[in-house]
Amino acid sequence: MEDAEQVLYAGRVKDEEGKFDEAFSLYQQGLEKLMEKLKQPTSSEKKDHYKNLLSTYLSRAEVIKKKKSRASVPQVQEIRIANDETGWSFAKLFTKPLADSPTHIRIQDPYLHARHQLSNLVSVCEVFARVRSVSHIRIITRTAPPGDQRTQQQKCMRDLGDSLEERQVTLVTNYSETLHDREIRFKNDNHVVWVAILGRGLDMYKKLPSWFHLGATDYTFRKCHEVTVTLTRG
Repeated sequence: MEDAEQVLYAGRVKDEEGKFDEAFSLYQQGLEKLMEKLKQPTSSEKKDHYKNLLSTYLSRAEVIKKKKSRASVPQVQEIRIANDETGWSFAKLFTKPLADSPTHIRIQDPYLHARHQLSNLVSVCEVFARVRSVSHIRIITRTAPPGDQRTQQQKCMRDLGDSLEERQVTLVTNYSETLHDREIRFKNDNHVVWVAILGRGLDMYKKLPSWFHLGATDYTFRKCHEVTVTLTRG
């Protein structure tokens, strides 16, 4: 096998492994070598062979180039939710990030203490657990104040972890007393594919008149606080 063909073959291997940056670099090197081959005296049979290779790998390199170009430009969506607006369940809010089949999700919210806050946490984890690709969820929050809220928080994390484990999803909880930012990161093979910046964290819904009111389980019925959620892909 000629040197140019060896390099192109190595590029194809990287391409099939999904390592597109390495594949593109190897394709470039191989195509340059192939162009040099075409300038040299050789049989018409060899020239036809080189031209076929050139056409095939030029097309594939162009596809990767376009893919790399799209991936390098972050996609941003700003969702502005008005006061008392309804229809914004967690499933709807995170439709785009979940469509990219994340494997790891990190929820960062300093205020997961009160009953309704923990209820929101369980609800969003229910949405994430429905996505087959999700295998790990990490929660980073502040430790609840001593007393009933801390006991409630610890029980929630323990019971939620046990419940997720039944669906082959691992839950890890970390505590940071200096945490302030509210965001959710969606990763695929440890690469961040989406970041959701949450103005109010998971606590974006107004209090229900009672737990027997519409919205207790279906969040599309819940009234929202005024909030902006920014989704960034890249």
